[in-house]
Amino acid sequence: MFLTDCMIVFEMYCPNKRSGNMRYLIAFMTFLLAAGVTQAQTVQAVTEVKGTRVNLDARATAEVDNDVMRASLFVEMEDTDTTRLADKVNRATNDSLKLARGFTGVRARTSAYTTYPVIDKEKIARWRSRSEISVEGEDFRRMAEAIGKLQAIMQLASVDFSVSSAARAKAEETLIQTAIAEFLRKAEQVAKGFKGTGFNVLEATVSADSGFIPPRPMMMKSMAAAEAVATPDLQGGTSRVTIIVNGSILIPP
Repeated sequence: MFLTDCMIVFEMYCPNKRSGNMRYLIAFMTFLLAAGVTQAQTVQAVTEVKGTRVNLDARATAEVDNDVMRASLFVEMEDTDTTRLADKVNRATNDSLKLARGFTGVRARTSAYTTYPVIDKEKIARWRSRSEISVEGEDFRRMAEAIGKLQAIMQLASVDFSVSSAARAKAEETLIQTAIAEFLRKAEQVAKGFKGTGFNVLEATVSADSGFIPPRPMMMKSMAAAEAVATPDLQGGTSRVTIIVNGSILIPP
């Protein structure tokens, strides 16, 4: 196709004897010829790739100890006066945050705060406010102690556990090598099954997939209870960390 285009250009410009046009013509023809050679080489390379292409996947999984604990606690109150209601909820929230931060290694923050009317007979009868805090830490013993103390002020909504970024990265480093080795092992078996003498890896992707552990519901203690709250026995358990290798191989004929 490129050579035909060159001949058309030549016939159009040859009658013009000016040297400038001839220089442009020669340069243009040289470009087209070079492009034609490149295209021919590319087509030849694609044509020469012969064999059986197979898509594979492999994975490596490990159970990793959860080393981070998170707890969600809340206080919910009602009052006909919004100012008085806000004051009571704010005091309970501030006292809880101060108490939680008194435990070494425990991080606390406000996670939600809502106020909305309670409707009775199509009228606003009173107002309800809910404040939530989140506490987090790696020392489960101190976290359990903090939660036990906080339950005298707030109610415990949920506790969940997870793997820290550092622990996950360390586990993934080992799993990546294991998953790649498994991919290559499968590729070798597939190549043998197709009576091939070997294989070439055409492409591959490596991704991580972590098991999700839903929050664990806990028994909520009433705000009215003033007696001491026993320290809860909380076990972190494990999370599943998985590395997946997807790719394709070419088995020569």
